[in-house]
Amino acid sequence: MKGDFTRNTFAPDKHFLRVLMQQGRVQLDSDWNEQASILLHYMQTLASDLIGPYAGPAGENAGFAISNEGSGEGDFTIGKGRYYVNGILCENEQDMSYVAQPDYPLPSNIESGDGDYMVYLDVWERHISFVEDDDIREKALNGVDTATRSKVVWQVKTRPLENQYAYCHQGASVLTDNVLVVSQICMSARVKPGQTSDDPCLTAPEAQYRGAENQLYRVEIHTGNLDEGGQVQANIPTFKFSRENGSVIFPVKDLSYDAGSKTSIVELEHLGRDNGLGICEGNWVELVDDAAILQNRTMPLLQVLEIDAIERKVTLSGGKDFAIDINQHALLRRWDQKNENDIIEEGVITITDGWIKLEDGIEVKFNIKQDGRVRPGDYWLIPARVATGDVEWPPLTDDNGDVRVPKALPPMGIEHHYAPLAIINVSNSTVSLSSDCRCSFKTLSYNCQYNTSGRLGIGTDLICPQNVVNQ
Repeated sequence: MKGDFTRNTFAPDKHFLRVLMQQGRVQLDSDWNEQASILLHYMQTLASDLIGPYAGPAGENAGFAISNEGSGEGDFTIGKGRYYVNGILCENEQDMSYVAQPDYPLPSNIESGDGDYMVYLDVWERHISFVEDDDIREKALNGVDTATRSKVVWQVKTRPLENQYAYCHQGASVLTDNVLVVSQICMSARVKPGQTSDDPCLTAPEAQYRGAENQLYRVEIHTGNLDEGGQVQANIPTFKFSRENGSVIFPVKDLSYDAGSKTSIVELEHLGRDNGLGICEGNWVELVDDAAILQNRTMPLLQVLEIDAIERKVTLSGGKDFAIDINQHALLRRWDQKNENDIIEEGVITITDGWIKLEDGIEVKFNIKQDGRVRPGDYWLIPARVATGDVEWPPLTDDNGDVRVPKALPPMGIEHHYAPLAIINVSNSTVSLSSDCRCSFKTLSYNCQYNTSGRLGIGTDLICPQNVVNQ
């Protein structure tokens, strides 16, 4: 998540039960966040162990039923209710159209060929700041930025099936074989080792982080190696990095494109709190909105050419070939790679063999599994600390416990969770349900005749008169 965090300290293999606050001690955001992660890990693991990898409550609260009732051509209806995927609660408050999902923007004229399709849930966690939801900010504080949130995003998606996948248990294997939980690529991080010399009069410099401040570096895949069908292509993945975990963002108030100069003019709400968290000429930045994030679209990086500090307007290179809606929480995000990082024309760094320098002595190394699939948006976090002159990264040790090399780790996220919902057939733009692939579980009070309709008491189903349109 791209927040202004100290670091991510949650490690499930340490089996910590809780975080204990001590009197008179400094309080850190990482302690607070670790406590939430410990509890969340416990609750989701418990739910997954009891419910299974995916299921919904039996009865009227079973959610995400797929039907073609009330839907248009090439469309279908997603039923209201609840469903659990790997212990994560997914809630749908009302029946809705497939093409009208709030967290999965799709064109209304979407076309699909005839044949069978697997309908499935894709569930992941999205970071939400005040830019995406201004209600987070306390109005009494005059717009001061405080804590952020994370949100469960569920998206009902479809995937074409071959004839041999006529049943749910067969169709579900398509998800296992074709959709990514995280990218199949690992990364190591270190500070550059000191150089050796045979000259006794020279002192070899030590490996050390040379930054002036503590930072949380974010290394994020920019372009992957997959086509629209999820198949591996020959192109080499690229990455970008931020020393502030990608948290340096600027809300966009207006956006225009100048065809003559082939530049974009962006009016921002502010230009940052200070020089370290601001924007400068030469920076590489990214324009995104809700649709780009929810569709995980790779947005091209643009370079800052000029800044008008009075009008808070920034001139960017290019920007013609992609559409950003300023009404969909559009923002400008700063990235920190520079020319000395051997960036290519697109402003990103190509993933190659060997160690790749970031800045201030920090290096990273990638290891892609053979025919491994790499998805844009997956990331790693590297805490860099002035006190130790090093980065916090787990070492790989030999049998004697001696440190050999920095450990290669899979991406920290974005982790996706999947569940099959149904198999549908499309014929001449008409959708019909072939199989309902949902699982269900009975609650402990399911057979109790006094409690089968949910909460008891007056007012549980109250519709407030002022909320009724056209009375």
